[in-house]
Formats: sequence, structure tokens, C-alpha cells
Amino acid sequence: MSDECDKTGPLWGDLAVEQYFLTNWDHSSAETPDQQRKRLVAEFLDLKLIPAEWMTNCEGDPLLIPPREPSIEEIKTILRPYRCEKLRWHADNIYTGELCPMLLRTHYSNDEDEKKRYDEMMEKWTNGEIFGDEAWWAVLDDADIFNFGSNWRRIYDILPEVSYPIEFRCIIKDDHQYFARYIELYEYSEMRPFFKRDLAARKESDPQAWRDDRDSVIESVGMTMQSSATTTYIFIADKEAFESGRPRVIYLDGLRRIVREGRIDPERDDFGSIISLRMTTYELLEYTTLDEKYRVNGEIGKELYQLTEEDLADP
Repeated sequence: MSDECDKTGPLWGDLAVEQYFLTNWDHSSAETPDQQRKRLVAEFLDLKLIPAEWMTNCEGDPLLIPPREPSIEEIKTILRPYRCEKLRWHADNIYTGELCPMLLRTHYSNDEDEKKRYDEMMEKWTNGEIFGDEAWWAVLDDADIFNFGSNWRRIYDILPEVSYPIEFRCIIKDDHQYFARYIELYEYSEMRPFFKRDLAARKESDPQAWRDDRDSVIESVGMTMQSSATTTYIFIADKEAFESGRPRVIYLDGLRRIVREGRIDPERDDFGSIISLRMTTYELLEYTTLDEKYRVNGEIGKELYQLTEEDLADP
């Protein structure tokens, strides 16, 4: 990847993934450097707790251990080959705006007329209320870097910081400070009684809807639980977005699993209204589709809702 970029990243070693490289690099590995970097990025993405000193200035804080400064050789052989300065700049400025997500453009046309039209659509999308003020850091738009087509998840390989929670929680563990990227299912125990209270009320108020489609009622009431599981979300400007005028919105949990996703209805919403909804109420876009894993009988849904026979009984 070329370093011919118009934006410059922070000092080497200032980014959390770079500290993970330095801490875990195996100079005796049989892997090629590229293979080892790819493996370490995958491991970094799966970290549930990130040492706080990798993410913030730790001067004077007894709970933080100053991160290690890389040597010139480590910069040359381990860090610099990973990605260009423009990506390091994005990594350093990610989620600068309060509760504002990223917009990732993954489709670029070689046709000049289409290119002009698509660029105009991007400008319209990014100049709106709220998002327009954050576009300087939140828009990932570069055909040389982000031309992923339908495989938008490739962004995690080169910019794993996109997986960060928009709002990190700080925890203390073993006298050390960490940022938590994932909400464990047991942490929903205080919220679950309120969900079940609301579910019982909905069941009693509309028993016919319950009998017609019980799971839909549960999953509708359960949007409060789904919202709490959501740690970040992202807008995708893919081929369908440009053809239909409807960018994709994806809500994700701390392990990059989709909670809900859908296409923005331009008659009802734009980026600004969706961001405002999340900022003010923490709600998710109601006409998005719940992922199978988060459904009533899904792998995560069963643990999230923890429904009993009494909860599931007809009114």
C-alpha cells in the first residue's frame, strides 16, 4: 500500500493495533511478515479488553503502563508496511464526533458519467445536518483503498479501529485500566426485567398480534435489548446504494456481528436523522431487519432475551 497520502498519522506506536504488533511480534515465526500481521490484526479484533494506555495519554495515571516506543527497525519492518499514513490518520481520528458513525464507500465506477453522478450523491449524503460537521474524519472514500465491492468487511483488515465502540466503557481489572469493546450477555441482567415487563404489557394489550406472530412481538419489544447490544454502526455506500439512492446501515455488536441492518428510506430518513435518533434515544432504525443470530431462537437471542415458559405463554 502506497504512502503517497495527503494525511499524516500520529507518532509510530501511538495506535493500539501498533502496540499489539510490538507486544506480540514473533521474530522467529515461520510466517511471512504479511501473514503474521494479518494474524495479529485478527487477534486484535477479537480482544474484548484493550489496555487503556494503548488508547490514551497515560502520563501520571498509576493504573496505566506507558506503551513501548518502537525502534527504527521495528517501524521499518513491522509497522510501516502495514498501511499508509492516510489510514493511520483515520485510525487516530476515528469516532471524533459524539455517537457519529463512519460512512464507507465501497463502489467506484470507471464510467465518467456514473463517476460524476456517484460523486454528487456522496456530496449530498455527506453535507447534511449533523453528519456534515463530522465528514472530515467519518467518510472513507478513496478508490485506491476502499474499492471493496460487496465485501465491506475488508475494512477491518486495514482499519480495525472501525470495530471500536463509538463509546468505550472503561473498567478496572487486576489493578489495571482497560477499555471494553464488548458487552457480556450476563451484563443485561439488570435490564432484562424491564424488557419482560414491557413484553407482558404488549402481550396483554394486543393478544391477537401475539397469537398471530409471537416472535415478531418479542423482537419488536426486544429492540431495547438489541440497542444495548449495539456498540457501533456504519453506513455503506455500495453499488446498490448508488443505484437505488438508499445507503446501507448496519448495526453491530462488540464482536462485529450484525444486530440489525437495512437500507435507508430517503423519504423518511437521512444520515442526520439516524444519527440524531441514536444520539438522543439510543434507538435503532425500526425498519431495519434483525439478524438471525439475534432472533428469538437465534444463537445470541436465546441468551439475550432468556424467555421462560411463562414469558411465552399465550395471554
